[in-house]
This record gives sequence, structure tokens and C-alpha cells, in this order.
Amino acid sequence: MEHSTEKQNKIDSVKIDFETDNILPGLNKEDLESLGKEDKPVLLKKNIIDRNEKQHPDVGREEFQKMLGEALYTPNIIIPEKNPLKSNYYHFVKYLDSVNFIALLEMSESKENYEIVHMQKMNDKNIERLRRNKNNG
Repeated sequence: MEHSTEKQNKIDSVKIDFETDNILPGLNKEDLESLGKEDKPVLLKKNIIDRNEKQHPDVGREEFQKMLGEALYTPNIIIPEKNPLKSNYYHFVKYLDSVNFIALLEMSESKENYEIVHMQKMNDKNIERLRRNKNNG
């Protein structure tokens, strides 16, 4: 599927500085509408980058940047978190280069940005588990 110019521009603008907090463009209008959310910038904090690099060393910096842009701005699916205590959390899933890449966002109305809280690769079986669990609760 062809990316729109706007989506491609957002993906291309994801240039992560691994030494500081990063503000990324807002999410796509149609994704925000489907989630019933307002438009806000997306924040990636330095402590999240550091934690992710420790927990998921299989995701190199170049891949991390590319996959984060693709997951946020051209997700294949968006799966709400099933845990009621994390009702503002959404998994943005992008299948790319035969891998599922997940960006977990906290989309809280009370914060001035939507915050990326985790990124990882996930196999199809675990994606299916996320999808199945979204309706339980």
C-alpha cells in the first residue's frame, strides 16, 4: 500500500536523538479519529530509549528509528491495551521486513503529549494474543 505524502513526511521526520527527549509529529488524523483522540505531539523520553536499548538489544538504532516511524504513522493495526489500569495505552503494530514492530503509546487526555512507553519486535503468535485479549475485560 502506498504511503500518502503526509505520512511519508512524518516517517522521514523521525530522527531520534538518543541522548535526549524527542518530540515527534502528531499521529495521523484518521487514526486519531478512529480512537476518538485529539491531536498531540508524540514524546519519546530519553529514559525510555535507554530502557529499550537494554531490554531489546536486537533492535539497532537505525532500525529503531525506521520502525518507530512506520509503526506510528502507517500502522497495520492499533490494539487497545486490555488491562483496565492502562486503558489509555495503545499498541501501534507495523508488519515490516517480515517482523512485527510494536510501539506502545500512552494516550492520556491529561498529558500535553502522547508518550511512547515501549517499543519491541513481536512474533505473529504474540500479536494474535494481543488481538484476542483486547475484547476481554
